[in-house]
Amino acid sequence: MAWVTRAVVETLYGWAADPLAVDSGRFELTFTDALVFIVAFRFGDTAIEAETVMGFPARSDTDYYRLTLRLMEI
Repeated sequence: MAWVTRAVVETLYGWAADPLAVDSGRFELTFTDALVFIVAFRFGDTAIEAETVMGFPARSDTDYYRLTLRLMEI
């Protein structure tokens, strides 16, 4: 789980809307230790969960959300 801004959440939802196909829906996930994985959003589960940190609806792109991403390695 992480905290991110509403703008980041909206970007992630846009990426998750891209269907998994031969030439789309795949992303490179790179960790700080240089490990690299090709991943896609897990659509069998809820791929993205985002809820406001403060517990009431966000009004600004800079408001924070708690974020959970569910990915699968391709």
